Amino acid sequence: MTLLALHQVELQQVDSTYLYQNLNLQINPGECHCIIGATGCGKTTLLQLMAMPNQFNYQGQISHSPELIIGMIMQDPHVQLVRETIGAEVAFGLENLSVPAADMLPLVEQALAKVGLALPLNTAVSHLSLGQKYRLMLAAQLVFEPNLMLIDEPWAQLDNQGINELCKVLTDLLAAGVSVVIVEHNTAPFSEIIDFQWQLALGELLPATQALQASDPVADNISRHSASLSLSDNMPVNMTQLQHSNDPNVVQRNCLLTLSNLTIRYANQMATLHINETVSLHSGDIVGLFGENGCGKTSLLNQIVGVSNEYKGHISLFGKTPKLGIFGANLGFLMQRPSRQLFEMTVLQELEFSLKRFGLPLSNAQEILTQLALTPLASHSPHKLSYGQQHLVALASVLCIKPKILLLDDPFAGLDNHYFPLVINALKHFSENGGAIVFSSHRPILSSLLSKCWLIEQQHLTEHCVLKRAS
Repeated sequence: MTLLALHQVELQQVDSTYLYQNLNLQINPGECHCIIGATGCGKTTLLQLMAMPNQFNYQGQISHSPELIIGMIMQDPHVQLVRETIGAEVAFGLENLSVPAADMLPLVEQALAKVGLALPLNTAVSHLSLGQKYRLMLAAQLVFEPNLMLIDEPWAQLDNQGINELCKVLTDLLAAGVSVVIVEHNTAPFSEIIDFQWQLALGELLPATQALQASDPVADNISRHSASLSLSDNMPVNMTQLQHSNDPNVVQRNCLLTLSNLTIRYANQMATLHINETVSLHSGDIVGLFGENGCGKTSLLNQIVGVSNEYKGHISLFGKTPKLGIFGANLGFLMQRPSRQLFEMTVLQELEFSLKRFGLPLSNAQEILTQLALTPLASHSPHKLSYGQQHLVALASVLCIKPKILLLDDPFAGLDNHYFPLVINALKHFSENGGAIVFSSHRPILSSLLSKCWLIEQQHLTEHCVLKRAS
């Protein structure tokens, strides 16, 4: 029995170019399909087309089995979550299926346990981190027992523990006859469960080559693009405790940010982040802020920027206590959800807005567009771009003002092996010209690029130096 099939599917974009041509796919019970492809090639749209063909004006055939029940995990949780608490969110699907209220509670609790989201059912969704929201979306789909799961780029949103938990859940689902389609740049964590791997290119789904099926991590592919880079998802950063007094470079460079004896209470009042010693950021530094989903990375960046002031202790940025808007062009902040800071009609206008705001040369926009290979998108609406492309545009909008500090919340989400090295080289160029960077990630990465890292474990942040590998 075929659950879902696409035959000779074609789909035109607004500018009359074809997003898909002669696209074919057949999904049978218990199969795991993985779709790879360049950032912006249409992978997310393809999942939406599979799930909701009536929402598209396509040509060809899309067949759904009468028994088909689809669960879909989108790339951005904010466009999918609809209820105020996690219990209500997971129960939403059961309510639509008219499941008796008395039967809902154990089903909701079981679904949350499967994805490792052990929080009270009345926890507000707005208090979750992005990775926790992704787990919540998964639980909300699993609870009504779909027989086809469509999952959009989980590696970017989940920490390593979350990926391991997801793989266990998917292994059990596949063994029970449930089918899975994963869109992903980094397929290595899912290699043991993938049955068929496809590359979306030139509007077609093509069987991936043997080299692609071997699927080195995105991290390893990046290192081949640039010999000066070293990145591995499977190898932890080699770190030692930082000894400030023995680091001559710290003395010679300007100190731009210090955090001392800091305690941050998260919005949900359930967890606290402590920084017991003084940690610092100097001109030319690239600092990785690492920790699992929900550990407080975004909360810390929000305190530094001045978005929130739910802390006790000392934060000094450019010698001042943080307050939103007082640092002007000296501070660039990339939010974890890029759509929140994109509002102009075109990509070029988006960059020029920042430059006009601070009276900076408009030529900076074209310089950054060229550096990040975004010039072909200059006239496109940023609101119609893919998740990864929106990350790039939002990053370009803060890079073009050439601030003294960049605070980047998960800047690599949604990027493929083409854009990854371009972003890394842009960040290297920025730091080599005296700029300082703090970027967050769910896992330690880019050890050869870092000056040091801030590692969050068990509600405490510690500062470490990075022992760079010999080239």
